[in-house]
Amino acid sequence: MIILRYDEIALKSKFVRKRFEDTLVGNVKRVIEREFGEKARIKRDYGRIYVLDNRERIAKRISKVFGIAGVEIAEKFELDLEKNAIEIAERWKERVKGKSFAVRVRRTGEHNFTSMDAARIIGGKLKELTNSRVDLKNPEVVIQVEIRDEDLYLVDRSFPGYGGLPVGTQERVLSVLSDEKSLLSTWFALKRGCDVDVLVGEKIDLDPIKFWAAYRKIDVIMDGIDSSDIKTMLEKAYGLDYKGVYASITAEELESVYETLLKRNKPVYMPLLPLDQKEIYQRLKVVVEEAKNGTKGDS
Repeated sequence: MIILRYDEIALKSKFVRKRFEDTLVGNVKRVIEREFGEKARIKRDYGRIYVLDNRERIAKRISKVFGIAGVEIAEKFELDLEKNAIEIAERWKERVKGKSFAVRVRRTGEHNFTSMDAARIIGGKLKELTNSRVDLKNPEVVIQVEIRDEDLYLVDRSFPGYGGLPVGTQERVLSVLSDEKSLLSTWFALKRGCDVDVLVGEKIDLDPIKFWAAYRKIDVIMDGIDSSDIKTMLEKAYGLDYKGVYASITAEELESVYETLLKRNKPVYMPLLPLDQKEIYQRLKVVVEEAKNGTKGDS
């Protein structure tokens, strides 16, 4: 199965957490149906969301859904620690042989052993089988195990996510697409959980935005404005009914639009201000390539 982990959602109250989880699950289901043509089978537990699938391509794609801090492909066992330790040692002996290793255990629920006890028992079986060296500080191989109540999950592969909040948990905002790097400022809006509509002066490829938005609804507002005229586009945005506007203004461009920003009647968010040009285009490249590669459906 695939385990979805989140971080910011866990800090919310029980009511808000439930609502955010509902939105996240909806986004995951939509992505799987849109890109893989399948209905996702999803199970929920407190603090965890499970997708009943073990394909790497599914896990990798889900890791690009905002709100998810990481994804793990794991095998589920009925908890019997001594028996589990033997099973884990058999599965991992070839990966561990000749290398240093460590066992990391996370545990939730009432048990007659600690997480350190579990790690020691599993690690002992591996050492006995492989004669490999335990190194808790800088291991070459890490075996990750999660114990939740009466179940044990052995992690096979992990993929980091981008965290943030699920798209759709915050108010809808307008993103001004005035240049190439506007895709990155829109990406930041989506990462903060905002649904987005976009203001454009000419037809533009929205596929990367749709990818990161988990295919949620995006309205496109075209007004024949010169896309390179950020001042006119901002003034147009001020007259539209949105709670906030995202723009790709950088520190170098701030002075040239200062007077226009003084006229604002709503918040204008400029997430690229702290970034230099090199960092902007490095991040932009990743955002575009992740979207391009993520929709190929490779295994």
